[in-house]
Amino acid sequence: MLMESTGPAHPDDVWRRFSTPAMWPEWAPQIRAVSSERADRLTVGSTGRVHGPAGVAVDYEITELDDDLRSWTWTVGRGPARVRMEHHVLPAPGGGSRASVRIEGAAAVLGQPYRLVAGIALRRLVRSAPSGPPLPDAEPVTVFDFAFDPAYAAAALPFGITAATTSVEVGPRWLAVRYGPWRLLTPRSNVVSTSLTGDFAFAKTAGPPHLSFTDRGVSFTTNGRRALCVQFTEPVAGIDTTGTIRHPGATLTVTDPEGLAAALEPLSP
Repeated sequence: MLMESTGPAHPDDVWRRFSTPAMWPEWAPQIRAVSSERADRLTVGSTGRVHGPAGVAVDYEITELDDDLRSWTWTVGRGPARVRMEHHVLPAPGGGSRASVRIEGAAAVLGQPYRLVAGIALRRLVRSAPSGPPLPDAEPVTVFDFAFDPAYAAAALPFGITAATTSVEVGPRWLAVRYGPWRLLTPRSNVVSTSLTGDFAFAKTAGPPHLSFTDRGVSFTTNGRRALCVQFTEPVAGIDTTGTIRHPGATLTVTDPEGLAAALEPLSP
């Protein structure tokens, strides 16, 4: 289950507030206070307790942190109730930022009511912050539209898949795919190769994303003519809410497959 919000705040500022426990109550209404070993900064292995309404409190441990990617992961709770959650900050097209939280496993199904609370918190997080020291210029994000053929557009519409709800975004560090309610998000460093493909059967590719039973790849296809197949070093979540199914590759029918391939070329060391 992936929850996200886009706003005008600079990614560096959003990341600062996202990764500073002492600042969480400022933008997350469900958090009243935080008890932490390092209230000023998240670190891998650090632990703490989040205090919510009505005396509710949950323990947490930071398991992953990457300042360059603006990404961190924690586990919340104890024993069978332990939940893993990923947090990311990405530059948004045209400026601003996108903040997201992903809950994986069975908790993604049980935690559906959390969407409302998390959505409010994320919207507050990405709002413009008070003025302060100048921040770097907005990071460039290249957007690739999906190419819809009429028959595919008609098959996709019942699933909320339209030109307005689909895109592929390539930023300095991330690849993000929007496909109606579905999302695929992975660091650009996880892209190992790309190749042009096409000539798809309508019945096997139209409508919602399709899972390949041969290699577990996922297809986001809006036409049967041509697409770019993107292969990943580590399989990524995309087709199911829980993130249980992981895909070694994704097929994307964007309007400019060659341009997307060029945008995904390996980053300079």
